[in-house]
Amino acid sequence: MLTATYIFLWAALVLYGLHLLGGSDWAGWGGTGGAVAAWVVLTGGLAIRGLRAGHWPLTNRYEFGLCFLWALLAVHLLLEISAGERRWGGFGIGVAILVATTALAHPPGERAIYPLAPALRSVWLPIHGLTAAVGYGACGVGAGLALMRTVHPGGERGPKWPPVVSVERAMGRALGLGFPWLTLSILSGGIWAEVAWGRYWGWDPKESWSLVVWLGYLLFFHLRAVRGWRGRRLAGVVVAAFVLLYFGFVGIPALVRGIRLESLHGF
Repeated sequence: MLTATYIFLWAALVLYGLHLLGGSDWAGWGGTGGAVAAWVVLTGGLAIRGLRAGHWPLTNRYEFGLCFLWALLAVHLLLEISAGERRWGGFGIGVAILVATTALAHPPGERAIYPLAPALRSVWLPIHGLTAAVGYGACGVGAGLALMRTVHPGGERGPKWPPVVSVERAMGRALGLGFPWLTLSILSGGIWAEVAWGRYWGWDPKESWSLVVWLGYLLFFHLRAVRGWRGRRLAGVVVAAFVLLYFGFVGIPALVRGIRLESLHGF
């Protein structure tokens, strides 16, 4: 399932790139088709995995990575349809390939289906997991658009890039969607922690880093109202915030395991 998704993502990246560089409509439609195919295959794979496991596929970093990728592609396609713009598609798909590559890097043992641990048998598993996945996915799309804004040639000669204002508007829409879901993820995680461990917040490494990420995106919403924080500077803040988010997804669990930090979170 993930291998087929990965192939479709690379095909979409190439076709979106041809659309941006050459303005070919068939390449643009092909890029969209590749993204849709990747999302459909991934949706089917997640549904089958959930049915086989008998629970939501959100129980480890591998499964969450798949849901992260699923949400990213869904937001990417919804934004493309609503804006009627495909020229920025390659940047969002580039972020999707990063997420998919991380998932593929997990060894087979971590990708196997295991019985649900007692601590995860809670209604808060899908609530907390899905809100985080949607928030991460929307912020991933925003990061792709921010990256495009940082390298946008502006009025210079070059590829037929979309107008700067449309890229910035789409970036704001993606983050406007993602930030509330990140907030809901932290709130639902706190409620689940109270139910499971008897406290809402314990300054666990994962909890502390989620606050850092949340503050990073909050900074974006404050700075975009400040004179002088426009264009590439603001896009740079978005890219930096996503680096923090991705480090929380990949780096914090690695640190917990590597230097044996005390943490109650499995991923």
